[in-house]
Amino acid sequence: MTKIDNETTKSVADLIKIHIDEDQIPLYSENLNTAIDAVNTFSDLDTKDVPITSQTVGTESIMRDDIVEEGFSQEEALSNAHQTKNGYFLVRKVFND
Repeated sequence: MTKIDNETTKSVADLIKIHIDEDQIPLYSENLNTAIDAVNTFSDLDTKDVPITSQTVGTESIMRDDIVEEGFSQEEALSNAHQTKNGYFLVRKVFND
C-alpha cells in the first residue's frame, strides 16, 4: 500500500480546510499511515465463510409509519416566533457571503 507522504497530508489538510503547522506535518503523516495500516489488517482476515450482514444484533426498525396528520396553520406556527417578516420566520444570517 502506498504510504501517505507530507505533501499528501498538506493536500488533505487544504481540502478539509484545517491548518496544520509545518513542523506538525510529519507527525500527522505518520498518524494517518498508522491508522490506515490498522484498517488494512482487516484485509488479511479470512471471511469467505462469513455471511454478509448489515447489522448483527437483530435490531428491528423502531420508526413509526409515516402517517400524514393535521399540521399547524401558518399563524399558529409563527405565533411564538421571536421575529417574522412577510409570513416567514426571521433569523440571523449564519453564512458569510
